[in-house]
Amino acid sequence: MCCDLKRRFLLLYATQKGQAKAIAEEIWQQAGTHGLEADMHCISEMDKYNLETEKDPVVIVISTTGTGDPPDTARKFVKKIQDSTLPPDHFAHLQYGLLGLGDSEYMFFCNGGKTVDRRLQELGAQHFYDTGLADDCVGLELVVDPWIDGLWLALKEALLLQKEKEGMNNVVDAVTSSLSLAPHVVHELNLNSEVQNLKLEDEGAKSSDVLSQKVDDINLVTPARNTEPSLVNSIPPLSQSALNIPALPPEYIEVQFQGTHGENPHLSSLISEETTFEVPVTKAVQLTREDAIKTALLLELDISVS
Repeated sequence: MCCDLKRRFLLLYATQKGQAKAIAEEIWQQAGTHGLEADMHCISEMDKYNLETEKDPVVIVISTTGTGDPPDTARKFVKKIQDSTLPPDHFAHLQYGLLGLGDSEYMFFCNGGKTVDRRLQELGAQHFYDTGLADDCVGLELVVDPWIDGLWLALKEALLLQKEKEGMNNVVDAVTSSLSLAPHVVHELNLNSEVQNLKLEDEGAKSSDVLSQKVDDINLVTPARNTEPSLVNSIPPLSQSALNIPALPPEYIEVQFQGTHGENPHLSSLISEETTFEVPVTKAVQLTREDAIKTALLLELDISVS
């Protein structure tokens, strides 16, 4: 049966005791009800898929065995992607989502899935869906079921973006092809443009003197308009100057008290270190709340001379 390649995604599983395969088969069965086609393979069947050229989204379900090792069916795959000679953009085209299975009673929880996930990221692959890590100690279904439920919307969004990207590439290819099929038309347009530029330059040279003279005449007879300074018009030298934002004021003001030098002997006689005055308080208002750390009061004093 022919399937719509635009709705296809690649489904890989790596299992040791069959749990990852069973979950992958559940995803495969549900895919049809969501209008999708899952191309399912064991990750060891590397002759049936090719991540180097894969354009569709990839879903990986992988378990962990031993002391945190990938399952036996994934060893060949892990060894291949661990090749240190691979460039950092080797999988830059790849969009994937990964579901890891493990048991938190062991020290290296879900290390099989984490190893593959980390290496794919190092090689430039991008998540289209967040990684899920299911714990067999408390029940795989606590993570597996909601992860699968959210997978379908993420897949459809990834496929939609892929379709839009392919459409843009097709438009670019069509424009490039049409330009390559008609080079003589482009050459003729260039020649016509050069001829028009020559004509314009010749006409411009002939009329430049006349135009210059007309401009001078206009400048001579045009009266000065709106020469009064205003919000929209300034006069020299301001109109001919570069305006800059003024410098910020200093962060503090230094205050210095100077002697009176006899300028106001009456005032100087009142202000002295030995003189104190007692005046009545006519008004007191508390400006801060009762629970404030510091209390601020507004005081009004009567300093009238009796």
